[in-house]
Amino acid sequence: MSNENKQSIYNPFVMIHGRQTVFSRQTVLEGKVSIVMPDDFALLDEATRRKMYAVSDAPGELYSNEQGCFVLGFKQAETAIAENQLDFAMDIMKKVFPYSAHQAQLLSAKIMQAQNAQLGVLAYAHETLLEKVCQVMFLGSLEGRMLVGSLHFSLKDSEWMLPLAEEIIGSYCDLTQKEGGKE
Repeated sequence: MSNENKQSIYNPFVMIHGRQTVFSRQTVLEGKVSIVMPDDFALLDEATRRKMYAVSDAPGELYSNEQGCFVLGFKQAETAIAENQLDFAMDIMKKVFPYSAHQAQLLSAKIMQAQNAQLGVLAYAHETLLEKVCQVMFLGSLEGRMLVGSLHFSLKDSEWMLPLAEEIIGSYCDLTQKEGGKE
């Protein structure tokens, strides 16, 4: 596992549970956003999303691969939000999320600069029916509406997965902004 601790999504490949995983920039949310994720990630169907999020609101788009050791989700909510309201949105999420996740414990909360947008990032540990997980949520403003993204993975993988999650979130690019353009 020590080799997994020092990896980067910008390397030619990343070893995840003994498997070489190649990361590349992909577009999501109907081409509105690009982000770096594993090449073999695919959009999961609605039935799979409902199974994974049986007791909470499922992301509009959920991506994973056959290995399934982590999942990346996105949802553009109807809630209006400006980038300068991220602190407020994070405060609300800090109050709301513990009610939707069993034994939720806030690990960290910060504002970070991604490619061309600021994002509020909250990391939680919580229990699911099968295991303890780490869920890293990121909040932003996309076309004036709230973007909610999340990565979740086994808590036992968090030592090496959290740095990768931060790089993935840091690669977020809002393609609706004029300076970002369409890829």
